[in-house]
Amino acid sequence: MLLSLKIKITIITFMFLTIMAVPSPTQVMMEMPTLAINLPKIDMKQVLCMARNIYYEAGAEAMPGQAAVARVVMNRVNHGFAETPCKVIYQKTTINDNIVCQFSWVCEGKGDPNKASARYKQAELIAYQVMAGMHKDVVPKSALFFHAITVDPLWPYKQVAKIGNHIFYSKQKVKNEQKSN
Repeated sequence: MLLSLKIKITIITFMFLTIMAVPSPTQVMMEMPTLAINLPKIDMKQVLCMARNIYYEAGAEAMPGQAAVARVVMNRVNHGFAETPCKVIYQKTTINDNIVCQFSWVCEGKGDPNKASARYKQAELIAYQVMAGMHKDVVPKSALFFHAITVDPLWPYKQVAKIGNHIFYSKQKVKNEQKSN
């Protein structure tokens, strides 16, 4: 379902404001100015895939950490991993007869998150914002991988950021002696 950006921003704003116990959506809507610009349409299916990924990968993180995870997905789309965020998120690879998911929660078979929770609603808001072009500078465009700080996969990639409990990498290879520093 494709909705205009104005409608989506209005819907997401209402959801966020409802959580924050501010005036009712009716009151807010009456006070919201109309936008007279032509904004791009964003596929809500893609926003919901992205929100689910943010929720499971970085739901407990602050907004910059959540936005960074979403940016990695968009960077992968832009680098040709797959055509859409949903396809990137659910992408699987077979290595030595083992199926490997790009995002661990996908292979773990996690169910739907509680979509009424504040944590999910924030993930949805950030997903929408990232897909609308916000949070572009949270990680570089070259950031294509990340992992929790609690693991060390010994990746040969160049570290480009550390945000919250995640370390982000570009595909640029580093020498082994640099990795150990």
